[in-house]
Amino acid sequence: MILLALALPAAAQQDRKTPLLERVITITFERESLESALKKIGREGGFSFSYNSSLMEKNRVITYAFYNKTVREVLDQLFKGTIQYKERSRYIILTRAEPRTSSQPRVVTGYVVDESTGQRLKNVSIYDPVTLSSAVTDAYGYFQIKIDNPSADEIKLAINRVNYTDTVVSVVDNQGLLNIPIKVNTDKVAAFAEQVGQNLKRFWTHTVLMNLENIDDSLHRRTQISIIPFVGTNHKLSANVANEYSFNLLGGYSRGVDKFELGGLFNMVRYDVRGVQIGGGFNAVGGKKDGVQVAGWVNTNLDSARGAQVAGLLNFNWNSSSGFVLGGFLNFTRHRSEGVSIAGLANTTLGEQRGVHLAGFYNVVTRSGGPAQVAGLLNFTGGHMRGAQIGGLVNFIGRDMRGGQVGGLLNVTIGSHNGGQVGGLANFVARDMHGVQAAGLLNVTTGTHTGVQFAGILNYATRIKGIQFGLVNVSDTIDGVPIGIMSIVLKGYHTLEISADEVFYTNVAFRTGVRKFYNILTAGIKPQETDPVIWSFGYGLGTSPRLGQKLYMNIDVTSNQIVRGNVDKMRLLNKLYLGIDWQVARRMALIAGGTFNAYVADKAVASDDIFTDYRPHLWRDHTYSDGKNLKLWFGAKIGVRFL
Repeated sequence: MILLALALPAAAQQDRKTPLLERVITITFERESLESALKKIGREGGFSFSYNSSLMEKNRVITYAFYNKTVREVLDQLFKGTIQYKERSRYIILTRAEPRTSSQPRVVTGYVVDESTGQRLKNVSIYDPVTLSSAVTDAYGYFQIKIDNPSADEIKLAINRVNYTDTVVSVVDNQGLLNIPIKVNTDKVAAFAEQVGQNLKRFWTHTVLMNLENIDDSLHRRTQISIIPFVGTNHKLSANVANEYSFNLLGGYSRGVDKFELGGLFNMVRYDVRGVQIGGGFNAVGGKKDGVQVAGWVNTNLDSARGAQVAGLLNFNWNSSSGFVLGGFLNFTRHRSEGVSIAGLANTTLGEQRGVHLAGFYNVVTRSGGPAQVAGLLNFTGGHMRGAQIGGLVNFIGRDMRGGQVGGLLNVTIGSHNGGQVGGLANFVARDMHGVQAAGLLNVTTGTHTGVQFAGILNYATRIKGIQFGLVNVSDTIDGVPIGIMSIVLKGYHTLEISADEVFYTNVAFRTGVRKFYNILTAGIKPQETDPVIWSFGYGLGTSPRLGQKLYMNIDVTSNQIVRGNVDKMRLLNKLYLGIDWQVARRMALIAGGTFNAYVADKAVASDDIFTDYRPHLWRDHTYSDGKNLKLWFGAKIGVRFL
């Protein structure tokens, strides 16, 4: 071995980090021996050559002139491919190049330069469209690409770089070091300024990143097999190839899938998928999905998804979804959801729903929804709803509803509601309601309610056309009947009555509701009795059908407890009243009528005289075995009412 250690001040002027083969020198040889030429190259480049003395003709005489050429280019011209060279520390080692057989890969090397300036270009993608072998130029514009089983003596290489015109060059065997010029493309420069979505590319190697940026073409293959992304039959061009069939041992990354893809752990596709995609862990699609998508954990699609999606945890669709979606945890759609969505936890759609959503906890739709939402906890629709909501606790609609709501706790419609509401606790409609409201506690319609309200405690409607059933019914106006212990109609029937009968000469009664059905609160007293004071209180129901322009009939049923000092004994006076109500003035009426009375009292007080001056005929006076005494008689009542 011969070691030639050379170092000159000229070499010191170059960056010591520059690889030895990429150092630029200017040198001239005029009938010099090869050995002498290598010494001069070493002095100019600031390094040493290492080689076997039998490797070359040391006394070979050469004449060359090189101006601003790399050491690699100079050596290529001197040896014409017969010598291989590689760097090690401060040495360039020269060895004999073995002839390539037809079964061996073909290696092509060279530089890519700017056609106008001659500047060597980094980050240029070079690939063989047939075998998909690829490379990217390094920081000095140099590339080396190995092509397995080249199809012919002449191969074509595609050259691509951002902002430059796509170029194809033909390369024959043993052509040596290439120098490929490419031209700036002004249209690409303008387009590149508007590019977005580059963040995804930072996850891949530098070579892959450059291929994604540089190569716009869509390549197609029938089948690809990979172990992990970019380690497979499509090599580092996987992201630029659309496949009909794709099989990934762990995971794969491709431009598109047309028929079938299977990944042991994951599948990632830049653009569209058509057909079936199955991933043991997750599937990620940057474009549209049309077909069946199955993942152990997560399915994600950045555009629309059609067909079926099944995921153990999450289905995520950034645009719209249609078909059947089943997620063990969550289904998310950013725009429009059509079809059936079933989730163990929740369905969330930041847009419209046109299908059935079933969730263990909640369904959320920010715009209109329908035809059905069923959730263990909550259903929320921010816009209109057409169909049914069934929620274990709460149903909420931000605008109008056509259909039914069934909530274990509460139903809320901010707009109008046409259909039914059944709530374990309460129902609320902010505008008009057409249909039935049924709640364990409370029904509220702030607009007009046409239909029926049924509540365990309170019904409220500003205007009602129909029937209210509840302990308390409240409304502003009503065209119908409120039925309950107390009904308050602000623009309804309200009277204060002062009357006398055979038991109490002084009675006061307040009627509230409507003439068709009203509630009566009564009280009476015997002013002449002071020791003890004798008085009464009671409650009743009644109706007042019209007989003429100013004449009405009254049919009332009341029950009053008579009290002598303390309420210690039963003294229950029950009355059926049939009388006439004659409106003698706008807010005053005279009343008179007959009564059928049933007085029930404990045996100990049955003999007490309850009458005032007039003692009617008792057509029944009987004490039963339980100690209760019953007296029956006919009586009368007269009085005046203030409306």
